[in-house]
Amino acid sequence: MIALPRLDRDNPNTSIGIILLVILAVFILPERLPEFLRNFSPGLLGGVACEGLPAASDLAAHQSILGRSAVDPLRLEVAASGIGEDGGLSIRLSLTNQSLGSVPILYQGENVVVAGEEDSSNGLGVIIDPPPAEGGVERAKPDATGYAESDIRFLGPRQTCLHELEVRASTAMISDGGTLRAWYRMTIAGEHQPQSEGTRLIYPDQGLAILSEDVVFSEEIAIEARP
Repeated sequence: MIALPRLDRDNPNTSIGIILLVILAVFILPERLPEFLRNFSPGLLGGVACEGLPAASDLAAHQSILGRSAVDPLRLEVAASGIGEDGGLSIRLSLTNQSLGSVPILYQGENVVVAGEEDSSNGLGVIIDPPPAEGGVERAKPDATGYAESDIRFLGPRQTCLHELEVRASTAMISDGGTLRAWYRMTIAGEHQPQSEGTRLIYPDQGLAILSEDVVFSEEIAIEARP
């Protein structure tokens, strides 16, 4: 039978060790664990599909106080596969809420644009240089003063959501490579849509204004030319 080590309460090193473990659990793990899990297994632990996030409901009455007070809580990352034999290029966007409150984001799954630097529309988008041969999507409708709650999803504390799309690389990218980066932009707080009958209005807007400069960009990554 294996004897378990005894905890020597009279040893000052034991108390110091316990304090350090508490500090690690409370202050460091919540900050570092999500990033570690994404790097350890991007496919399994990298996040949930953005379309699977809960949709907003009666935002005039139900919003997170911590989420409304968060400033610039979003981090955006982009990754891409190598260019396939058929010219296909798979792109994955990762949007992370770094705050301790749930935040609302605009997510229109069929309305994620592939555009140039001049595009200033709200929501998710990617910039590919040189532009793809196929797969570029223009924003289906202009930015509004408020959005249907079915297009607003809640991203929980420290949660990451993923969106994937595929484009067809241009001849220039296949031969010379290119660059890719993504953005999430939101320039308005959002006017409320009609509420459920009897719901008491508490919040004056949809709580979408969580970016001090209205936009967050991912780091730019290189797309290798196809060998």
